[in-house]
Amino acid sequence: MTYRPNLLVVDDELGPRESLRMILRDDYDVITAANGEQAVQCLEKQEFDLIILDIRMPGLNGIDLLGIVKEKAPTTEAIMITAYASIETATNALRLGALDYLIKPFEYESVREVVRKGISRRDESRSIKNKISELQLANKSLENDIEKVYRNIQKHYKETVDSLVAAVDAKDSYTRGHQERVARLVWTIGKSLKMDEKSLSQLYRAANLHDIGKIGVAEHVLRKHGALNKEEYNMVKKHSVIGAEILSPVEFLLDTVPLVMHHHEKYDGSGYPNGLSGNSIPLGARIIALADAVDAMLWERPYGVVKSIFEVKEELTRVSGVHLDPEIVEIVLKENILDVYEEMIEN
Repeated sequence: MTYRPNLLVVDDELGPRESLRMILRDDYDVITAANGEQAVQCLEKQEFDLIILDIRMPGLNGIDLLGIVKEKAPTTEAIMITAYASIETATNALRLGALDYLIKPFEYESVREVVRKGISRRDESRSIKNKISELQLANKSLENDIEKVYRNIQKHYKETVDSLVAAVDAKDSYTRGHQERVARLVWTIGKSLKMDEKSLSQLYRAANLHDIGKIGVAEHVLRKHGALNKEEYNMVKKHSVIGAEILSPVEFLLDTVPLVMHHHEKYDGSGYPNGLSGNSIPLGARIIALADAVDAMLWERPYGVVKSIFEVKEELTRVSGVHLDPEIVEIVLKENILDVYEEMIEN
């Protein structure tokens, strides 16, 4: 008989709860609970492969329930339900081991895909657990196999952070694709600077996550057309610190934290959050700052006008040594990196 994974869906609203049950019932054994207390009772009776739980519920909320789930059954995968994403829920869910988000209203294929990913990860976790037990008993080739297990754990952390990046993209249409383009550009710049592979990989990861903190910025501010007022600008300025806070609990991504934190520092010390200047700004953050500015000028956004490559080069020359590292600007212009970049993004 084919094994059917069992799922627990927890939501105080009947509509979303039943919607998920209907979407998933053909392939999974689905049990539902109307609140956190009912869910705890279900967890005491049996173990689930995956639990889908609403963040905002009366009584025992989703974050507190997630903590109980991970305490009682650490290998049970968890997916959060939310109508919107926030820095508090993102950080807490990541720290407690949530896999992903489902944002209301649900999309049929999105639900099925994220559940498939959760069940796959659950199966892989079981396999890893069994493998570790075998390694402890056999004590053969222990070092190499544990390294493989560790890489799998790193992969899982990355999947979780990728889900947060997707949540940011859902809030801000401009951000969608921006982080990936910046990552590709900083890789090219890093190669021109003769950076080693480890430093290049670190730089690429940080660039691909540099705007993750926008998950904590109000959507109406991110999508506003026209200039931001002082209060709105101060809200946006917090995203670099928020991003660092999100990434700090993830050991695999610790080396990206200072680059994300300081990618809006300026060479003359007038940037944020700490007003660092010159070489006191991490090199990777200085590279991301340049790539971030280039991509912002070349792509349409709510509060800016698209510039030509010629205009971008003029602007880089103007702010060299003021906002941006003059040595990096010189290399970018001298080696025609922007022309290569323009051709790359067009293809």
